[in-house]
Amino acid sequence: MKFNQLLLLTSSLALSFAKPSGESCWSEKFNIPCCKSTTSVERSTYNGDFGKENGQWCGLGESKRPIEDVPPEAPIPRDIDSLRDPAAECDISDSITGDSLAKEAPFRFGVGLNGVDINNYTPSSKKMMELIKYQFNSMTYSNGMKSIKIMDEEGSRKNIAEGREEVAVDFSGIIDGLEFAKKNGIHIRGHVLVWHKQTPDWFFRKDFDTEKEYADVETIFVRLESYMKAFFDFLNFNYPGVVDVFDVVNEAIEVREGKFDNSTGWYTRTESLEGDDNIWNTLVGPSYVVRAFRIARKYALPTTKLVYNDVDTFMTKPHDKTQAVIDLMNILRAEDLVDALGMESYIDQDLVNVDAPEDYARAIERFTEAGLEIQITEFTIYNDDREDWLETQTKRYRDFFQVVIDHVKKGYDNISSFTVFGLQDGYRFYDNDTQKTRLFDHDLQKKPNYYAIMEILKQYNAELAGEEVSDDDNVVEVESGVVEEEENSDSEEETQ
Repeated sequence: MKFNQLLLLTSSLALSFAKPSGESCWSEKFNIPCCKSTTSVERSTYNGDFGKENGQWCGLGESKRPIEDVPPEAPIPRDIDSLRDPAAECDISDSITGDSLAKEAPFRFGVGLNGVDINNYTPSSKKMMELIKYQFNSMTYSNGMKSIKIMDEEGSRKNIAEGREEVAVDFSGIIDGLEFAKKNGIHIRGHVLVWHKQTPDWFFRKDFDTEKEYADVETIFVRLESYMKAFFDFLNFNYPGVVDVFDVVNEAIEVREGKFDNSTGWYTRTESLEGDDNIWNTLVGPSYVVRAFRIARKYALPTTKLVYNDVDTFMTKPHDKTQAVIDLMNILRAEDLVDALGMESYIDQDLVNVDAPEDYARAIERFTEAGLEIQITEFTIYNDDREDWLETQTKRYRDFFQVVIDHVKKGYDNISSFTVFGLQDGYRFYDNDTQKTRLFDHDLQKKPNYYAIMEILKQYNAELAGEEVSDDDNVVEVESGVVEEEENSDSEEETQ
C-alpha cells in the first residue's frame, strides 16, 4: 500500500472560498501560478490565500501583504574564485564522473554544509561545491542557518532604541550557498528556526541586553515572529523554491529519566543531555512548539514543507520516544502545521543508542503507519579508535541504508530525502578536524561507505528495471578508495 493511501485526515480547518486571481498574478513571484478555476482556500498566509489545482498550489484572489511591507533584499554574494580554497590541491576527477548518489537515489540525497562562520562554510570551497553539485541534490547548513548565526545583536538593540521589538537579521553568511543552489538546481533544507541550543541569550532578555532580566512570554513570541517573518520573507522573495524544506523546531522531546515533563503527553524536553535547561520550555512552557509552527505556517510559502526534527526517534527505552514523536506530530497535524518528520540518525558503531538495524526499521514502519512523511536527516555513523573502524563503519552504513531502501522496495513513498551530515573526513577548513564519519576522505575521494551505499542503490535500480547486477559489480572492498586520513550533546551538529 502506498504511503499516500495511509495519510490521515487530520486537518480541522474548514475550507473557505475566494475568487481566482485576475490578470495580475501576485503569486508568480514565488514561482506559484495563480488559480484558474478553483475558489477553495486550502491555506491562508500572510502573503495571500492559496488553493490547489491538479494537486499543485496556486494563488487565489489578490495579495494580502501590505504594500508598505517591503521584503529584505539579498546581500551581494562573494566572488568564490577569489577565496583561498583549502581543497584546491584535491584531484576530484573520479568523484565527479561516473556514479552519482543524486542520480541513483529514489529520493533527494543531501549533504551537510559544515563550518562555523562564513570563512569556513563549505560553499567557500569551489572544489568541494563542484563535488556536491555532481553527487548531491540537497544541502543543509549544519550551523549557518541557526539563530545564533542569523540574529544580529547590534541591529536588534538599535531596533529597541527606535521603539521596535524586532530582531535584526544578517543573511550574508549563507548567501553563497543560496546562490550556488539557485544556479545549479539544488535544494536546501532550512535548519533550524527554534532549538534549545545555539539561540543567543540576549534574544530572551529585556531590551536584548544580557545584563537585564528575561523578557515576558508574549514579548519573546513577538520577537520570534519578527525573526521568522524576516527569514521567510528573505527566502520567499529572493530564493523561492530553493529552501523548500525547513526544520521549524529541533529536539523538543526527551525520554531519558529526569530530563522530561510528560504532563504534555509527549515527553517534553526539560534538559539537554549535558544538564542545561531547555530555555524555551523554561521561559515560555511547552506551547513554544505549537506556537512556533503556527508562526512558520503563517509566513512560509505553501510549497515549503515544515518539519519537526529530532534525534534518537527510534529509541524505545527507558520510554517510547517513537510514540512520543507520533503523539506530538498528531497534535501539530490537527492544525495542519507540519508536513514531515526529520529523523536524525546519529548511530554509534557499537549500536549504543539503537539495538540493531531492525529497531531502526521498526521506527520507520511505525512512523509510516501513523501517516508521516519521513526525511532522514543528519545521518552519521560514529567511528572510534578500533583498528577495524573503517570496516565496521562501512558495514553500519550498508546495514542502515539497506533498511531505508528495503522500505522503499515495499512500495512506500514517504521517505522523501536522505542527508549525510558532512562532506569529507578531516574537514580541510579546520586545522585539527578528527571526523571520520563522512562518505569522502580528506582528499575528497570516495570511501568504502560511499561504495556500499552506491551498491545498494544500483541493486535497487537494477531490480526496478528487471536487470541483474553481476557479482563483480556488487563487491565492495574496504580497501577501495582508502587513503591515509588526518586525524561532537544530543546531536553533534554544534561543532560541525
